Amino acid sequence: MKSLYDLPRYDGDEQRASRKNMEHEGWTIACAAERGVDKGTVVLTNTINCLEYPQLYHAITALGATMSPVSPMFSATDVARQIAASNATFLVTHETTEDAARDAAILGRISPDNCFCIGTPKHFQPFSVLYGSSKRELPPVSLDIMSDVNYLPFSSGTTGVPKGVKLTFWNMAINMLQMGHGEVFNSPAMLVLPYYHIYASTLMNTVLISGQPQVVLPKFDHEKFLECLERYQISKAHIDPPIASFLANHPLVDKYDLSSMQYVISAAAPLGAGLEEAVKERLGITVKQCYGMTELSPIVNYSKDNDLKSASTDLGPNEVGELWYRGPQVTQGYLNNEEATSSTTTQCGFLKTGDLGYIDDDGHIYVVDRLKELIKYKGYQVAPAELEDVILTHPKVLDVACIRGYNEEREEVPKACVVVRPNETLTSEELMEFVASRVAPYKKVRQVAFVPEIPKNPSGKILRRELQEQHK
Repeated sequence: MKSLYDLPRYDGDEQRASRKNMEHEGWTIACAAERGVDKGTVVLTNTINCLEYPQLYHAITALGATMSPVSPMFSATDVARQIAASNATFLVTHETTEDAARDAAILGRISPDNCFCIGTPKHFQPFSVLYGSSKRELPPVSLDIMSDVNYLPFSSGTTGVPKGVKLTFWNMAINMLQMGHGEVFNSPAMLVLPYYHIYASTLMNTVLISGQPQVVLPKFDHEKFLECLERYQISKAHIDPPIASFLANHPLVDKYDLSSMQYVISAAAPLGAGLEEAVKERLGITVKQCYGMTELSPIVNYSKDNDLKSASTDLGPNEVGELWYRGPQVTQGYLNNEEATSSTTTQCGFLKTGDLGYIDDDGHIYVVDRLKELIKYKGYQVAPAELEDVILTHPKVLDVACIRGYNEEREEVPKACVVVRPNETLTSEELMEFVASRVAPYKKVRQVAFVPEIPKNPSGKILRRELQEQHK
């Protein structure tokens, strides 16, 4: 196996980090333990993707401390809330997010001496002051890798108030190895998903372990993404459903040579079969999917395209139920929330995902929908994701989310919130007839609302509760 930094990393602005300077800077940051970062210290990170991010993570890890990432799109109030919930005493931000971080640090009462900014700061100390020239040995750290917390992300909040998820050093290490078994490391990797998201963070480390070059984009930009795919001859890219939709539908894609692409791996939110087929057909590539959740560190299932049955193959007579997982990557629980921990995990170590799915006769796992998002129509269970998959095949539909509607008797009915493609006209009747011809009678869409956009979190998950509130 190659060294962690054997090959260079690039970002979208042609900054480069070689093995030598990244290794040196990473360890000299770790040598800044005299500033008070040690075992049990929580460092909150509020930054976009950048070359310094892996240095920061590895420095925190080397000191036995805990990283708690937060979205760079969060407001000062949101960041301050996570500071309080995580008990963070250090904060690292980026020049693009420093203003909100400064206000959050004040609200969260983090000392200015413990705040650092990557780039050119206006308020905080520059991150570069941590590089220094210290050559001293790292202080000894006594860790229980099975129980000490290395990473403290907060759950997405799509099913309730965000909760701190305790992921141990063992959780993180084992899932990197597990993800590595599903990867082929033979060309540069494209990393565009936000590092603060647990999937992208674990992926970052998995790619580093492999020693392959990686192209890092600060955020998803249509032209920059395509330009990097072409320039660096990327053969695979980790994406989410919104990026998959872009690849399947945007006219800009045709202007770039993507012949080096072999496959994409989609995760972070459900990818419907219709959209998956559209990406395959347009680019002539394989589309793989990962399934997991923050509480699972995060990946537990990784599809291999040639293992999947075609849509025309009959499945076995299997029953749909809630998916439970047990293994070394399962979280130790939620921070300071025993009630949520006990309701999510069983005494024998299973994690209840809240997702509905089934296993076919060949052992393939199919995820159907979220348990709490099911629509109950006259006693039948209707999965929103299944309807969304059908509706997205309509040529006039750009995006959709299905929620609970209510008829005059206040009974639940399937309701579709639809974003129509630009310069197209679509009626409720036309859409309902389209769906009715493709689903069982009880699954028919019975109400339609046309909306300008579908609310989603940064990883692409539909904020169904928010949409439900808007359409009471």
